[in-house]
Amino acid sequence: MTTDNTSVKQGAKQAMERAIGATNVSDVVEGRAVDGVFPKVVATPNSVDELASVMASAHQNGLAVAPWGGGTRIDLGNAISRLDVVVDLTRLNDVVQHNAADLTVTVEAGITLSDLRRTLAAHGQFLALDAAMPDEATIGGILASGAGGPLKWQHGSPRDLVIGMKVVQADGRVVKSGGQVVKNVSGYDMAKLHIGSIGTLGVIAEVSFKLTPLPRQESTILAAFDSAQACHSTAMAIFNSDVMPLSLTAFDANANRLGEVVDVQGASFLAIRLGGRPRTLARFERETLKLCNHGGPLSVEKIDGVNAGDLWRKLTDFGWRRDLRPAITARVAVLPTRVVDVAGDIGETEELDVAVVSQTGYGMSQVCWFGDPNAPPDLARKVLERARDAVRKLEGTLIVERCPVETKADFDVWDDGGGPMKIMRGLKEQYDPRGIINPGRFMGRI
Repeated sequence: MTTDNTSVKQGAKQAMERAIGATNVSDVVEGRAVDGVFPKVVATPNSVDELASVMASAHQNGLAVAPWGGGTRIDLGNAISRLDVVVDLTRLNDVVQHNAADLTVTVEAGITLSDLRRTLAAHGQFLALDAAMPDEATIGGILASGAGGPLKWQHGSPRDLVIGMKVVQADGRVVKSGGQVVKNVSGYDMAKLHIGSIGTLGVIAEVSFKLTPLPRQESTILAAFDSAQACHSTAMAIFNSDVMPLSLTAFDANANRLGEVVDVQGASFLAIRLGGRPRTLARFERETLKLCNHGGPLSVEKIDGVNAGDLWRKLTDFGWRRDLRPAITARVAVLPTRVVDVAGDIGETEELDVAVVSQTGYGMSQVCWFGDPNAPPDLARKVLERARDAVRKLEGTLIVERCPVETKADFDVWDDGGGPMKIMRGLKEQYDPRGIINPGRFMGRI
């Protein structure tokens, strides 16, 4: 390490120690790299006030910051242009307020999804987020990445669940939007700016959500088909029926094999998660089984209890498990009627196998390419360019969630922002004029 680098590291450490104390700052940065770039130090605030002090100090000293929750989606975004401080938010993990009678909760951003679920389940409630790796993924990280899951089909996106937010801006100012009640119409809904922006406009510190009662009962119907078209047609029949599934997910044979989802033969599979009161659930099951059988399946079965939970966990975690990491992962959004075309139009390569898990109800597919993790970066770019061209022909969008960092040098992982890019650059200039939060990682490398 050169003298200059040593000086910069020492300066960053001293700035953070002045902000929150030496015991909360570490220069042990192993495992905290963002696209191969290591920070000088890791700062771990114990409260929102300490987080504000960290950001104020970083702003004053021109230190580049990357917020860090569970690190499950840290690969998302373009390559970071510089990095001095990783801000570890895992100590901000309290439930601030739970109004069970009003079906609302306010939590700090560092709480994991699993911990929040356990708290809410004791009151017969749940938050309709089902991001991957819930034991590690934090609420702040889930929102910052814009991660959805199978439950979005009925309960909406993360944006639809947030009713209030507290954010620490780049200069350390703490701002609030919304509140702790569902019917809140005062002012602009500024919280939505931060959902999906990977922290480039501010660090999410607290969030208020609207909640949902746990279904009285649940079951899952699994149907296997000999073609993607038969699977998709059945999914669309359910989509257009009176059945209201909690989740409607299709997955191909590669996803089933690699993820060890179910021990069933087939080329394409459809999982339908149902819930409700006993009589309602029984009616949903009858109608769903009828529609599945009408689609000419290879097999149809009903799954309950632990087996159903295991199936949905494997589907939600697919592509994110640390023991099953694809070389490339992309999030593809098209109209529900075009989902069946995604895998066929993207296709496989000689070097990589493609696996697809699709949320048919709202047109989102996770496309994973498996193969040599050290494959040449130009191969990844070739695969992604072809995939993006194919998705654009389907009038959809493709966001790259994981690829070799070298590929990011000349390939923007976000799809074309078009006209709104001018607005986004203006927002970045207003909220982070010194460009210290995740510099270069968002759309257009802002």
